[in-house]
Amino acid sequence: MGNYLNSPTALEKKCELHYHVNRPARKLAARNEGPPNAKLDDLPQDVLCTILSKLPAREAVRSSVLSSEWRYIWTACPRLSFNHNDDVRRHGGKPNAQVFVDHVNEVLQKHRGKAIDHLEIKFTFQSNLTYHLNNWIRFAISSQTKNLALDLAPPSDFLKHGDHYRFPFQLFDKESVSCLECLQISFVSFKPPPSQFIGFPNLRKLDLHLLNTTRQDFDTILCSCENLEWLSIVRCQLKDELKFSRPLSQLRYFRVEHCNNITKIQFHAAKLSTFMYRGDCIPIALHHSIKLEKAEVIFHDLTFQHCTAALLDGLPGVQNLTLEFAFQRMETTWVLDSRLVFSQLRHVQIVMIMCEEDEDKILYIVSLLRVAPFLENLEVHLDGSYILWFAKGGPSKLDIPACGYKYLNLKNMHLTGFRAANSHIQLLLHVVENAPAIDTLTVDTSARLVDLRKPEKIKPGLRCAALDTVRGCLRERLRPGAKLYVL
Repeated sequence: MGNYLNSPTALEKKCELHYHVNRPARKLAARNEGPPNAKLDDLPQDVLCTILSKLPAREAVRSSVLSSEWRYIWTACPRLSFNHNDDVRRHGGKPNAQVFVDHVNEVLQKHRGKAIDHLEIKFTFQSNLTYHLNNWIRFAISSQTKNLALDLAPPSDFLKHGDHYRFPFQLFDKESVSCLECLQISFVSFKPPPSQFIGFPNLRKLDLHLLNTTRQDFDTILCSCENLEWLSIVRCQLKDELKFSRPLSQLRYFRVEHCNNITKIQFHAAKLSTFMYRGDCIPIALHHSIKLEKAEVIFHDLTFQHCTAALLDGLPGVQNLTLEFAFQRMETTWVLDSRLVFSQLRHVQIVMIMCEEDEDKILYIVSLLRVAPFLENLEVHLDGSYILWFAKGGPSKLDIPACGYKYLNLKNMHLTGFRAANSHIQLLLHVVENAPAIDTLTVDTSARLVDLRKPEKIKPGLRCAALDTVRGCLRERLRPGAKLYVL
């Protein structure tokens, strides 16, 4: 115990940081003249409680030995966080679920009757622990918890023996559901009672991972969250359309990732500003999201034109679009046949993870450019680790059907992963020849993407030679006053 008291703890460090950051300017100036006489006890109790809330529950309890006046201050901590992984590391890598359960129960018992703003519990789920999980949710209800996080990891053998934890909707009454503002859960089954469920009227954030439910049950829950602003669905297998019977009128952020069994996304969210999707190319219809500022979409194994057509039909009002491709298929035509355009699109970031035989497909980016007449900024990031330097194959810009189209509003273009392949050069030439208002063009040989495989080592001589192939011809075609950066 003596060593613990004589060495600086995480709490002391946080207190010292908070004290120095929040001191008035005149006191900070005085600090330069001599050491301050500040003590931890000088901090107001509400500040100490805030600092304690940033610590794990066990560390917050241990703070009681620092001072007799602090013996019970940790019980006023509005945030409790329990992580089974911390206990495993503390006990030499030997997991013990019962020890973790006893620790949580002990701390919660000492907080009984106090208001808890945030309760977070993270551990590997076992069906025989359902009783304790239900009791912890009862504690959250009685403590009027606003933010509840149940980060349950599936057991290693759950495919053979286990099942998801069934969320106990029956424990909530009208008063308790009104307190909940943020719900984060994983490896949970959502099956609300058909007649008793009254919804979460004040829920603003819902984070779901490995959720087991049906479209009907999910629709019942979401349509009762009339104030929901933030929704994330990751690795949830609905095996149906993601479609809601009522508008999500307050939703501003929506993310769907690795939900491979979802066949379609369609709902009404007029205030949606951020949309993120990663998975198979499926129909996406968010026509009512007229305030969509940002969309990030990652598709695999499809043509560029197919992807562009899908987004044009589903996200026509997006303003900033990030589009990532991997394992692109062979295109059949050059120009997208569409009467629709992205009427609000101003910034596009295209990420292409390509192999050597796909390097000539870069030119098909023109399909997107021609349906984005108001585009101002274009970024193209290439994973060129497997594209040969100075590759000669592939089509030319002359193969693109001429239609007299100009990119009148395009002002900036940034290309990374440049390898001086023919398609890279042809894309740059095509853009500068058809963008009369371009102000800045940046050509960068650095790879901005993280490659999990061994990246190709780029020799400085080849880098300079690659840039020499385009430096002169680009300067000749750029309008006077435009800036060219070759890196």
